Amino acid sequence: MSSSIVDIFNRVPSDRIYIQNTSECVFYGDVKDSINQFREEHPYLVGKNCSLVTNSRFSLAKFLPLIASVANKILLQPKCLTDEVKSEFYEQSDIEYVIDIVESGVFPSKVSPTSPKKEQTQEWLISTSGTTGTPKLTSYNLDSLMKTSKNNLTKGSSFRWGLCYDLNRFAGLQVYLQAIASGSSLTISESTEEVSISVKLFIDKGVNCLSATPSFWRKVLMTHGSNLIDLKRITLGGEISEQPLLDALKKHFASSEIVHIYASTEAGVGFSVKDGFAGFPSDYVSSSRFSSVSLKIVNKILWIKSDRSASNVLNGKIETDIDNYINTGDIVEVNDDRILFVGRVSGAINVGGNKVVPEEIESVLNSHPMVIQSKVFGKKNSFLGMLVNAEVISKHALGLNEKKAFKFELIKFCKGKLEPYKIPGIIKFVESIDVNESGKIVRK
Repeated sequence: MSSSIVDIFNRVPSDRIYIQNTSECVFYGDVKDSINQFREEHPYLVGKNCSLVTNSRFSLAKFLPLIASVANKILLQPKCLTDEVKSEFYEQSDIEYVIDIVESGVFPSKVSPTSPKKEQTQEWLISTSGTTGTPKLTSYNLDSLMKTSKNNLTKGSSFRWGLCYDLNRFAGLQVYLQAIASGSSLTISESTEEVSISVKLFIDKGVNCLSATPSFWRKVLMTHGSNLIDLKRITLGGEISEQPLLDALKKHFASSEIVHIYASTEAGVGFSVKDGFAGFPSDYVSSSRFSSVSLKIVNKILWIKSDRSASNVLNGKIETDIDNYINTGDIVEVNDDRILFVGRVSGAINVGGNKVVPEEIESVLNSHPMVIQSKVFGKKNSFLGMLVNAEVISKHALGLNEKKAFKFELIKFCKGKLEPYKIPGIIKFVESIDVNESGKIVRK
């Protein structure tokens, strides 16, 4: 795979659609024609360290290859950074220009008077989501980011990807790079759009490959007419892919291949699971199972070593051992020949001295046939320290008496599957559950 974004675009036939939305369509040839013009109009950006800021996924995709054709470092800045974290990121990565990207073009502003030493290899800087803590800033080269990308242009001509992630996040960047590596089209929905609008866009543009978090897929399943998206491939990532959701997707999109991927911003793309079952086979935990990835479990925590991981962590720290395995912070349990994800160490709540993992309780609640999705969290309690609370989306609208009856039913349903201190003390029925920019449940 080429290490230059220009070389990647030059491989693709010019008449193929690169990106599209409801009102605009950009061809690969348009990008090729614009690269030299961009360099002529912005010669001061050649070899510079740039942070890219935007509220539009489509605009970022439109101008990213142009900026990447000249920049030394590319910081894909997420929208949610505090001023303090932003300053740390700029300092650690020697940012010289902040480029505001809007529909009409790019607007660079110089933020540093210094000219730092240039790296020999272009760097792509990606922030972690910071779901349960301060975001980290990782560094990749393009070759590492694209190690799992397929580059068959013939097959790629038939793939029409939909983008449901922010492009400045690791998952979104992976979808983007896979699309351009194989010369496929990318239909882009915006994070501000209702899921029903995104679904209609994907139907209208003939999207047949779609990657999203389990939280987003649950919303898709709730959207009328979503089965009309003629999907060949469904990909899930970023959160635990539970069996009821995998089963529901298979029923809803009967002709689609369903894949859930384990990846993180720090460790890169780890592995994929295609057998339709939650978790992954226990034989994955073997140095001989994969050529580029090794897994091990230490005290119920998954550790990973990969040649696809970040080359550097510029802001924040990751825990590694003497053999260069990365502590993922993901709790797993071995169930016969299957390893199942339980939740995140960092998200555990303290209930009367007992550690409670929210995702474990959510998995039980979500397995009830009348529950679409749930969110479990702790609320301060003077006696127990924390009390387990749950928000639940029911498949059907409930009246007041029905809500009371369903609460008792859910508590009874949990009793045979969870220890008493894990059973939610308070259950609230809601119409939606908030997700962050990465498409994951908001847990702060």
